[in-house]
Amino acid sequence: MAKQVRTRFAPSPTGSLHLGGVRTAFFNWLYARQNGGVFVLRIEDTDAERSTEESSKGIIESMKWLGLDWDEGPFYQSQRLDIYFEHLKKLADKGAIYPAFDTPDELEAMREEARRAKKNPIYDRRALRLSKDEVQHRIDSGEEFVWRFKVPDEGYTEIPELLMGTQDEHKILNSTIGDFIITRPGTKDKPGMPLYNFACVVDDALMKITHVFRGMEHLPNTPKQVLMYNAFGYEVPQFIHMPIIMKNNKKMSKRDPDYDPRFPVSILERRDLGYLPEATLNFLALLGWSHPESQELLTPEEILKTFSVDRLNKANPNFDEDKYMHTNAWHLKNKSDAELVSLTKPFMEKAGLNLSMYDEKNLERMMAMEKERCHTLAQFPEALSYFFVAPSTYEEKGVEKSFKNENADKILESAADMILGLADSDMVKETIDARLAAFVEASGIKYGIVGPILRLALTGRTRSPGLHEVIEVLGKDETAARLQAARKFIKDLA
Repeated sequence: MAKQVRTRFAPSPTGSLHLGGVRTAFFNWLYARQNGGVFVLRIEDTDAERSTEESSKGIIESMKWLGLDWDEGPFYQSQRLDIYFEHLKKLADKGAIYPAFDTPDELEAMREEARRAKKNPIYDRRALRLSKDEVQHRIDSGEEFVWRFKVPDEGYTEIPELLMGTQDEHKILNSTIGDFIITRPGTKDKPGMPLYNFACVVDDALMKITHVFRGMEHLPNTPKQVLMYNAFGYEVPQFIHMPIIMKNNKKMSKRDPDYDPRFPVSILERRDLGYLPEATLNFLALLGWSHPESQELLTPEEILKTFSVDRLNKANPNFDEDKYMHTNAWHLKNKSDAELVSLTKPFMEKAGLNLSMYDEKNLERMMAMEKERCHTLAQFPEALSYFFVAPSTYEEKGVEKSFKNENADKILESAADMILGLADSDMVKETIDARLAAFVEASGIKYGIVGPILRLALTGRTRSPGLHEVIEVLGKDETAARLQAARKFIKDLA
């Protein structure tokens, strides 16, 4: 019987969840869901100095917003310390680890000496050469130490890596690895906290993780982890190390000195800029995977249906902001008008727009007008603001071209009378459009002159959706009032 697939996402809560982390989470989630498996969420918060509760909450909020639901967890490593120390004792009893008392200065001197001798700057095992009595005396006296894993002297460690390189490329000579540290400095009475490689192995083994999708930057950690799996007698999972996401020819990172705050790497900041979760997943999926028919605009359901490991790419992808925006615009455009009303409400309210001025039907009409033009949810308030606040100023180029036309006042006056003369049943865009056409024809003035004058009066802008659509939403009284206000502006201008 085939073993159940179990994947996990295990972020550290030392900051906000970033876009690269979301890609990792998504691939783990996809593989679990596609194979009827289990997706585990684990918060790796053993770094007490840098981990925060706020970051942990942000990670969970991000995952929920993205729709990446988990089956088990969230597990917090800070609540599993007893498990790690039990496993630490198992390794100590086997003689697989040993305490080391070296100071940072001593370690740096050791590495410098190796560099001068043109040798691999791995640990020289000086702590392993101490007598048992000296080791015990130093521990009992309260001296600070770390635990180091004793790497076998001979042979090699094979990494079960599915994507990056051939099998032979991932046979790592043990003599090149060096005895690595698995805990932070601590004392007999206050043991050092477990480090990433150690706690990760214990958790993945006990949580029966079968497949680990993660960034390629973790590849150097993998032989160390495999050695610990073997030392415990645990089965090693299958690793899939994803290529690094690049931006401007370097690894995408908030720590980049050229970081542009307009394009945050934080997933919650992107949410607050009006990006959609499904668009974000669509865009990130293609940073490392390709659709079998080369489609690029996909729903999460379509990605789930077609995702496969054999279509993962090895090359480092480029994070293209324009493509991300284009993808978001496509997903926005495919939302229903009712969905967009719900999604844009927080942005509209934050902008101070009084949504109670209009019923749901008219709000939906607004969305229909602008969803072809807006690329993010955050762009809707500005695009639709003229519906909520009558223009007090007008675009200067429109004033010069339209309001200074000798017929402007007459056109505005006649248009106001025509609108007020419409029956309530006529206030639908089809009828309004027909009446506007008749009005233009009766005026004897070309629509190229009449239209821009009316548009500027109603919106304050030289560009807007169709006049008939705008008037339908504004209604008779508001439309007429704005036309009259524009007449006053023209007279004051004169």
